Amino acid sequence: MEENITIYISESNKGEEQIIINKQYKFNFSHSRKDNSRVYKCTEYKKNNKCKSFIILNNEKEILKYESLHNHPGNEYSVSLSVMKHKIKDEIKKHSNPFDIKRKRLYNEISKEMGFIYPCPEYISVKTLILRSINKKLPSNVTTFNEIPNESEYYKTERNEDFMIFKNSDLVIFQSPFQAKLFKKYNNDIFVDGTFYIAPKFSQQVFITRTYVKELNSFYTTSYAILRNKKQKTYKMLFNKLKQNSNNNIITEPKNKLIKNELCRNEVNDDEKIFNYYKGISNLPFINPEYIMDIFSLIKTKSIEKNSCQLLKFLEYFYETYLIGYDMKSWNYYNNIEHITNNASESLNNSLNKLFPMKPNFYELINKLKEHEHLSYYDYQMKIKGIWRMKKKIKTKTDEINILIEKYKNKEAKLINIKYDRSDLSKLWFECLTNLNNIL
Repeated sequence: MEENITIYISESNKGEEQIIINKQYKFNFSHSRKDNSRVYKCTEYKKNNKCKSFIILNNEKEILKYESLHNHPGNEYSVSLSVMKHKIKDEIKKHSNPFDIKRKRLYNEISKEMGFIYPCPEYISVKTLILRSINKKLPSNVTTFNEIPNESEYYKTERNEDFMIFKNSDLVIFQSPFQAKLFKKYNNDIFVDGTFYIAPKFSQQVFITRTYVKELNSFYTTSYAILRNKKQKTYKMLFNKLKQNSNNNIITEPKNKLIKNELCRNEVNDDEKIFNYYKGISNLPFINPEYIMDIFSLIKTKSIEKNSCQLLKFLEYFYETYLIGYDMKSWNYYNNIEHITNNASESLNNSLNKLFPMKPNFYELINKLKEHEHLSYYDYQMKIKGIWRMKKKIKTKTDEINILIEKYKNKEAKLINIKYDRSDLSKLWFECLTNLNNIL
């Protein structure tokens, strides 16, 4: 038997034990003997070479016999590839959360370790194996809303706190204790928006709420929800669950993008005046609420004159949803223009959309939302303790809106002093709405 034999325990493609000798030859398990020793034959035994080399090991993996009868040269690259694959599988098995595995980083770490001993295979040669090994560790994908489990290890934050707070057949809500705390403490302005791009295929929308922490000049997400549909009762259930422990002034955008696009796309593109009416509806939250019904009636009258059937359908939707269905105070911030909702919520949606080149599966989405929640938690802790500097406030569109609204407030006061009637005041604020269109 040869002296100075080096032995390495690896794994075959089928997951069975494989022995590597002198970084040159691979041996797969053949059979066990009566004394419990194990016989391994050269991997070229069943190939053209019909190699008759074998090795016998005891239970402690000590060599009892090695017949080096190789009729072929050693293949260091093939051996290194097997070792690399074995190490990759082993590392992936150790990870508790397969979504956290960075494929290229994993390869780099292992190749750096192996580089001192073996010639390292290229990433492309193990890329598929890494992906396949990760997929084996992933939980079974959720394909319908009813398949969403009531309990899961993925429903815990990185601080091991409960993340999922409510689930029914139309809705599942995620909110960590940290987010609930922000929701209660900073409840003057809660910004909301929905994104369809990252919603799993079995759902229609991921709905997100955010709040502004004034002393830190920062926005923080306070909840995430996956919606099966866009029915009014689903949104009401969502808001009720989020508001159970606090009385919040929920500031929503007075628009539904999908419905607007479906109802008004052609008319808006073809007529500039219709476009201004259409856009003006989105800017009503900045207008004196006392005149919103007057302005709405004015826009509706002009739409009838223009025979804008599609816009009239949207106006009917807006009237029933936001002028009748909601208290106007819940979405009008004429006296408290701190921020524009689009800037607060849509910027987050855009960043989340970039994380997924295609619609994510349920658990992949939850994992990313937890990562985002933990980053927000860390950011808040660093700023509240004074470790991180707060962002400097810069002039924004919100400031431009404030200046414009203050200008029209002064104009309104002057008209009231000289006894102008209500119709003139309504026209004044309609003029303000038109000027807002030029800013937003």
